[in-house]
Amino acid sequence: MASPRWIRVARDLWLHKSRTLLVVVAIAVGIAGAGAVLDTWALLRRITREDYLATNPPAATIQVDAVDVRALAAVRATPGVRQADARRLVPGAVTTRAISATVMLFAGDELATSDLGRVAREEGAWPPPPGTLVAERSSVEYAGIAVGDSVTVRVGNGPEVRLPVVGIARDAGLAPGWMEHTVYGFVAPATLRQLGLEPALDQMRIAVAAGDAMDREAIRRVAAAVRASLVAVGREVRGVDVPVPGEHVHAAQMDSLLLTQGAFGVLALALSAFLVVNLMVAMLAGQVREVGIMKSLGARTGQLVAMYLVTALALGLLAAGIAIPLAAFAGRAYAAFAASLLNFSIDGHAIPPWSYSVQLGVAAVLPVAAALVPVARGCRISVADALRDVGFTASHDGGAGHILAGTRGVARPVLLAVRNAFRRRQRMALTLATLAMGGAVFIASLGLRSAIRGSVANLFDNLRRFDMSVRFASPHPADSLEAAVRAVPGVADAEAWNGVRAAVPHAAGVVGNSFALTGVPAATRLLAYPPTAGRWLRAGDHRAVVVTRRLVQDEPGLVPGAEIPLLIAGRESRWTVVGVVDAGPDIAAYATREAIAALRADASARVVVVRSAIRGAAAEFELLQRVRDTMDNRGAAVDSGLLVQAARAAFEDHLLMVAGFLVLMSQLTIVVGGLGLASTMSLGVLERTREIGVLRAVGAPHRVIALMVQGEGLLVTVMSWALAIPLSVPMSVAVARAFGRVMLPVPPQYVPEPFAVGAWLVLAVVVSALACAWPARRATRVSTRVALSYE
Repeated sequence: MASPRWIRVARDLWLHKSRTLLVVVAIAVGIAGAGAVLDTWALLRRITREDYLATNPPAATIQVDAVDVRALAAVRATPGVRQADARRLVPGAVTTRAISATVMLFAGDELATSDLGRVAREEGAWPPPPGTLVAERSSVEYAGIAVGDSVTVRVGNGPEVRLPVVGIARDAGLAPGWMEHTVYGFVAPATLRQLGLEPALDQMRIAVAAGDAMDREAIRRVAAAVRASLVAVGREVRGVDVPVPGEHVHAAQMDSLLLTQGAFGVLALALSAFLVVNLMVAMLAGQVREVGIMKSLGARTGQLVAMYLVTALALGLLAAGIAIPLAAFAGRAYAAFAASLLNFSIDGHAIPPWSYSVQLGVAAVLPVAAALVPVARGCRISVADALRDVGFTASHDGGAGHILAGTRGVARPVLLAVRNAFRRRQRMALTLATLAMGGAVFIASLGLRSAIRGSVANLFDNLRRFDMSVRFASPHPADSLEAAVRAVPGVADAEAWNGVRAAVPHAAGVVGNSFALTGVPAATRLLAYPPTAGRWLRAGDHRAVVVTRRLVQDEPGLVPGAEIPLLIAGRESRWTVVGVVDAGPDIAAYATREAIAALRADASARVVVVRSAIRGAAAEFELLQRVRDTMDNRGAAVDSGLLVQAARAAFEDHLLMVAGFLVLMSQLTIVVGGLGLASTMSLGVLERTREIGVLRAVGAPHRVIALMVQGEGLLVTVMSWALAIPLSVPMSVAVARAFGRVMLPVPPQYVPEPFAVGAWLVLAVVVSALACAWPARRATRVSTRVALSYE
């Protein structure tokens, strides 16, 4: 037979079923939000660690002029190299029945047999036979293609070639094509000849010994040895790239996103604890006499505390029963989407048991911890004080009643609503804080979206002042290229840029990752990066470089005033860093065009950037085609052309997707805040049952009582709206700084965006109406007789 105490626990939960339901829902919302992020993170960590490592990703990639049998043998014989293969990456243009876009073709002799960066066949043929193309899975939907279709591919000034799509494969090491607005494809080296290219390969990929596989510096030492081996057999090494070992290209951004979302989920969970406090206070306030009777019959304070804490525990377990399945469902759905951003699939993976255990533990501990203080305080009451208690009583209103009593021209229900709001000032403060925190997060998240758009617009409109870039198949005199492109109708300005690949040599022959060193006119009109340290380039600068912020993160020694060695085309030269600029995500450096020409003993250029005199995606595309046709006719064959607008759209989509998820998580805190308001209003109606009875006895209609309850809730939400505005400023600063560390620097919103403030006001009013609907209905349904006899 169950103990009377535990029977009483069940009865208390049933008697307070409306507030019990609110508390259970609030805790469930918090656990579901935080749990969904935890489940997503757990799945993605397993995928990005296990599945990505299972593809045996290359430890380093070395760019060379050409790979032959002798070079491949030399690399495989280099100490520390466990595996090596060769392939080639060829950019071009592709036209499908749905789009015209950039295509990146991967060619190799060992696409199907190489154990490095394994590519998984999903459908159709693999490897691609000569004259065909296998599409990479992440590009299929974006390109609107399927096995059996054909696409038109053109590389440089080569012929347009119709290639049948004979298969689909997945390369987990690639950033998704739909995000990059790029079509990825795999072809046989013989297919390159059809496209007007020599079928030679120009990339060496290596894997190192297992003991060094996660040591980036050890990998760099092996890559340096590979460089020396290639030079020894007469090959020109053009660049070395050593990524973070075992980490997908987007893993750091995804971890940061989930960490931020998880913080919002934990915040929602913490705010839900307030509802537990409210429920315990309501129970204890209505059961003071019962506590006294139980104490008079021998119940100890510890026993009473345990009884009420078990009540809180039951709330948490009920919430867990709802939240954990919801979190698992949402977590798997979110993980599936997030995995697609990393070019993975979650098929065959389960949420690890420890994630469920953590959520269950939080559900059990949180309400007990929240209830501990009010329960301990309520159960310490003496028997005499408990037995003298007369139930809920009017509470001190801080003088609000006297102030409002003299107010003229305001309806009495409104005055009562204002007075009631200030009766329980501590409770009101907690309710205000809960709603205001949710509002602050909401305003900060919307502000982040606005800041992202502003930063992207600034980067692509003000700092990069060109609309397209054109790369030529062979170098031409820079001045003649500029003059010819400027003469094309629709071109407002054009500049020819040259450049080389460079790397910073380290100790013991180790070389850092290669980066683009671009030569621009010292007085460039099409680039306007403001220096964050030092200065921009000047005419007459000799071997002076300006580096980007992201490059400095990789090479901390690149500070203004530093004289550094750069390895360019196998030769080391000394350069001086004169400035640092914020160029968004670019890992690059800039020098004057003359300095690059002097280094190469060649004043030619292969790239021209163009500012269009006409606006609109279609018009700019037509201008790009016109530039291509004009230059082809002049004997300067165009290798490729890129519209900046396409790159901008892909970049902005990446960032806004992150901000959108943060807005979604901010709404969880608002939901919990609304439940907190509903709990407060419900408790307030319970405490004022007698007062409502008096109002009913003197003829107050239902609408007046309902207006009083709704007015009180509206006052609290309007106050929370006002409080959320200043609270959103530090929240915006924190979110902007966290975002800027892993994505794009964005300005913190020291002045909240008017739209966000207005949206939060509308949302607060809606939350107030919904949260107060049930308490107002309950207040109008209490009969006068029951209300007047209530204790």
